[in-house]
Amino acid sequence: MTEARDWHAEITRWTERFRGEPRPPAAFAAALSDGWDPAARDALAAGAEEHARHQRGFLEQLRREGCELVRIDMADDDCSVCEDLGGKVFAMDDDHPDLPRHPTMPLCPACRHRVNLLTPFFLSSLGLTVDDLAGGTDILRDLE
Repeated sequence: MTEARDWHAEITRWTERFRGEPRPPAAFAAALSDGWDPAARDALAAGAEEHARHQRGFLEQLRREGCELVRIDMADDDCSVCEDLGGKVFAMDDDHPDLPRHPTMPLCPACRHRVNLLTPFFLSSLGLTVDDLAGGTDILRDLE
């Protein structure tokens, strides 16, 4: 079981992080311009928790099914901070020490990036192996 996240505290931290970012999510851009509206902040926190719950459930399902690798896919309106994760491959456990472990999802409270499983069949269909993915390469990003 994962520890509950304090979305209001995370929203405060991310608000500061987004100062000076070229493309903050709309909710943060509005807050940086006009300050946080309490209702907008509550809605963002609720949406982040719902998305996190869905991602946790999906990751648990993948673990039960023996999935070893996941890829992070971005939504069209994800922020400039999160976009660097798009297309990157992460390990579900310690079986692949050359790959980073998947991060807690979502990263940013406003973005709706998601994890998707990566199967050996998919990799082999591209002529790739797990070793090709080591070292944080963006080899799969170029395939989109």
